[in-house]
Amino acid sequence: MKKTVLFLAFISGLIVAQNNVPVITNITADPDTAANIVDVQFDVSDAENDSLEIWLEVSDDNGLHYLVPTQNVSGAVGFPIMPGTNKHILWNYSAITNPQVNFKVKVIANDRKGLTIQEMVDMVDTNNLLYNMSVIEGMRHYSAAPVHLQEVRDTIEARFTSAGFQTSVQGFTVSSITGENIIGNHAGWTHEEDVIIIDGHYDGVDDGPAADDNGSAVIGVLEAARILSQSNFKKSIRFIGFDMEELGLLGSGQYVNTGMQSYDNLLGVLNFEMIGYYSERNGSQQLPTGFNLLFPAAYAAVLADTSKGNFIINVANTNSSPLKQAFDSCAAAYVPSLRVISIEAPGNSTIAPDLRRSDHAQFWDAGYKALMITDGANFRNHNYHTINDVSDSLNFEFIQKVVQATLATAAQMAIPIHAGNATTDVIIPNMISSITTDAAQVGICVYPNPADDELKIELKNNHLQIISVTITDIHGKICREISTPDQSFPLIIKAGSLPGGSYFINFNSVSGSWIHKLMVVH
Repeated sequence: MKKTVLFLAFISGLIVAQNNVPVITNITADPDTAANIVDVQFDVSDAENDSLEIWLEVSDDNGLHYLVPTQNVSGAVGFPIMPGTNKHILWNYSAITNPQVNFKVKVIANDRKGLTIQEMVDMVDTNNLLYNMSVIEGMRHYSAAPVHLQEVRDTIEARFTSAGFQTSVQGFTVSSITGENIIGNHAGWTHEEDVIIIDGHYDGVDDGPAADDNGSAVIGVLEAARILSQSNFKKSIRFIGFDMEELGLLGSGQYVNTGMQSYDNLLGVLNFEMIGYYSERNGSQQLPTGFNLLFPAAYAAVLADTSKGNFIINVANTNSSPLKQAFDSCAAAYVPSLRVISIEAPGNSTIAPDLRRSDHAQFWDAGYKALMITDGANFRNHNYHTINDVSDSLNFEFIQKVVQATLATAAQMAIPIHAGNATTDVIIPNMISSITTDAAQVGICVYPNPADDELKIELKNNHLQIISVTITDIHGKICREISTPDQSFPLIIKAGSLPGGSYFINFNSVSGSWIHKLMVVH
């Protein structure tokens, strides 16, 4: 009887694990231009007949991103919606002002099933970590080992691509040295603009294999990416391998300054900086001078365990306190055997520069929430920046636990969904009629277009009396604003600070408004 019960429990577990995603079929979209409404019709089925949570998302770039505002929707949206046929969602598009007539609409149905965060956590595999370290370990330096550095770049990019992410490379040059930030974006299905980043730098020093610094971070990012790619989330999770950290946090600086998208709402950054060195030896954890004064509770916790290096350090600044608490709670809930000591540096930690020695500091300085998740670098790992920084000195079960806690934090913030979707195109023929006249028709000249660095704007008509110029992205977000510039023409605008993509330059005068399309390339 006992074996039968166990077998039935096993079969029941399989049934739960194999819960099917809802299926949307027969989707159409019909515009009513008189009422400024699109009527989206569809059928939705669910094998388990679960109550569903349904959203409508809209894209104006052929499905690359779904960022068009859809607050004004009604009908078969929200929760609970039962499966059935001939469902209708009405989208009122009257608030949309960008000059576009072609849209793609997507209906998403979530049954609130799928993998739990604990199941994702349990998928972290030390065998994968060990294999990935065998690929990453080795000197990775722009002059001492450029070949392996490029091999690691290629590996990260290939993994992100195979995971199905929106993968890109942000190239940049500093003092004639070329760097590359490798970016894999796991786009959120309902709040794509909300972003959580998991990152680590992949470059190393010129005199060692850099297993802990920062090969341990790279394998952590890759393993988190492998697991989280198997689920969908409401919000975006972005995985980044930063370059040139060892040269002064240059890659992350480039990303913060020019690599983020104009629509990004960055919720938090989980930065791996050496996560592999673990020791149960008394006195193996050293602390910076003044640590006892700045962080007395953490200092006491280290000393209470005879200064063993058997914990991960969660470093936040004042602004990042909520993110610190999120990591601590997820570690406690999902990886209770991982010992975490958290510290919160005042301000941006200028008083404690040892806590600014990784890519998180660039995000702190820009006002974003970020954590440095670290084993303590040279204050624990005596192999730091030496030829002895090898994988044999690391504890892969410790790395596993750190990745589990980080993965859980990102997944909880991003909100998992178990959903199906379907898309269809819709043309709204009168949308363009509400847009103001093209700027070229009234004698406004913009060049070069496409632009890469400087953009010049000239007036062929001196009587336009321009009072403001704004540059907006394709979603209407203002990226640059210039007030009362009429006497300043020709205008020289630095376009190089804008991420590559499509924009609109809006000219406003006492007598009218005009618009000019702009493409920025780098």
